[in-house]
Amino acid sequence: MTESQAIPSKPAEAGIRQPLAFLGPGTPAWLSGGCAMLLGALAVLGHAPFHIWPAFAVSICGLVLLLDGASQNKKRLRSAFWRGWAWGFGYFLAGMFWVGNAFLVDAEKFAALMPFAVTALPAAMGVYWGLAAVAAMFFWSPGAARLLTFAFCFGVSEYLRSHMFTGLPWNLPAYIWKPGEAISQTASLIGPYGLSLLTLWALATPVVLLAKGDRRGRPIALIAAGLLALGSYAFGSFQLQSAGPVSPMGGKGPIIAAGQAGFSQKDVWDPANTMRIVETYLGLLETPEAQKADIVVWPEGAFPFLLLEEPFVLDQIQARLGARTLAVGSIRRDLLAGQPAYTNSLLVFDVEQGGLTTRSVYDKHHLVPFGEYLPLRPLFRALGIASLVSYDGEMSPGPEPTTLSLPKAPLADPRICYEIVFPSFNKQATGKAAWILNVSIDAWYGDLLGPDQHYAQARYRAIETGLPLVRSASGGWSAIVDRLGRPVAEHRAGAGYATARLPATVGPTLYARFGELAFGILMLGFGMLAVWRHNRH
Repeated sequence: MTESQAIPSKPAEAGIRQPLAFLGPGTPAWLSGGCAMLLGALAVLGHAPFHIWPAFAVSICGLVLLLDGASQNKKRLRSAFWRGWAWGFGYFLAGMFWVGNAFLVDAEKFAALMPFAVTALPAAMGVYWGLAAVAAMFFWSPGAARLLTFAFCFGVSEYLRSHMFTGLPWNLPAYIWKPGEAISQTASLIGPYGLSLLTLWALATPVVLLAKGDRRGRPIALIAAGLLALGSYAFGSFQLQSAGPVSPMGGKGPIIAAGQAGFSQKDVWDPANTMRIVETYLGLLETPEAQKADIVVWPEGAFPFLLLEEPFVLDQIQARLGARTLAVGSIRRDLLAGQPAYTNSLLVFDVEQGGLTTRSVYDKHHLVPFGEYLPLRPLFRALGIASLVSYDGEMSPGPEPTTLSLPKAPLADPRICYEIVFPSFNKQATGKAAWILNVSIDAWYGDLLGPDQHYAQARYRAIETGLPLVRSASGGWSAIVDRLGRPVAEHRAGAGYATARLPATVGPTLYARFGELAFGILMLGFGMLAVWRHNRH
């Protein structure tokens, strides 16, 4: 099977050569698709834990050249979709293969589904990149103008991927910039979608060097990209310098110890380990780090049971907690209309008048499809497919998120697990919350790329909102992060804590106040320029 033949050539406009035909007409589909997949996989090196942004740049330039080749085919839309989809498939497969580890936690029940899950998710997410490539073909033109079209179409695609069908904004192009460093600070102004748009455009500009013509467009594109990079770096450097160095015990906030017991998810689900898990967490309350803390934070699903229904464990926590506050994730059960309803919850405890009191509760609002509930449930039930986490039924979503009250601390913006990867998730907390509290189970994904990627994206929420982040993740990074995304204290492996005073905030950022307004303005500008340049050619 080969791709279609070339479009009959037209006289090139003066000074502008047609785009370079990289794997152009007559290329076997397996070759163009294979090259696209390899380029997509290469782009993953741009993300955590590597943050090798030049690898992402090479991959993006390669994709532009692949689309140049597609644009010269008679069936250019089909060719563009194939190449865009293949790039996306390689990107998401290499970047999210670790989801397969979750299906091995209860291998007897779910292992057979692992190959399907590992390939189906990248295949579905690759469709966004395929459709973006098709849209780009309608306005693809020679020279630097096509880079505006490229950035616009793929910027829209990434926004849609983050919102449609529950959304999954994982590994946005913006995240190749290491959180807490200079360029990442631009997210406080334009958010991750705006930064992704500019990243796609700026890192694609080197392809203009491969064209011999376009004498005016080439230097303009290169100079503009250089100025953008210098401006972003200068702004971020100023922000970091103004804030000064991180100090674990600086400031006046409460001392927080956020950590985990160090068990794999397979260990947690083994009934033989239940008492060992309980004893380990109770022991963590008596460590020096926890003893000096005002607030202790344990991860989502710390215990393999419904904590509120285990009086023995609650009594033991009460006996050790003292004057401190404990925030911990647990499944919670309510009776609604005579039927049990389960929620994935964040519970806040303290001791009052000699008794353990549940001070406040946050129920997870944005549930994980296939993890906590089944979309199209009758269909998948008929196929014998169940959600990975279930207690006699599926999870129920909580109400719209708002702030969470904790004793001895200002109001918090609560996020459970992958809720932290959604920008502008808790709009009701803007201007009210003074910090973000995130609990997670990263142990589902083993010691692979997933925990590092999750942590990096969580740190972007601190940059975007201007709020410090407190994070407790089993099998992942527990940390206290300042408002610029810089780690103040971290803990990665085994039982232990990241301990520090809660860093200060300086109020909502421009992005926190205005959301995607800047992204919308950028998209409008890129779209208008792309159409104008296309019409000129």
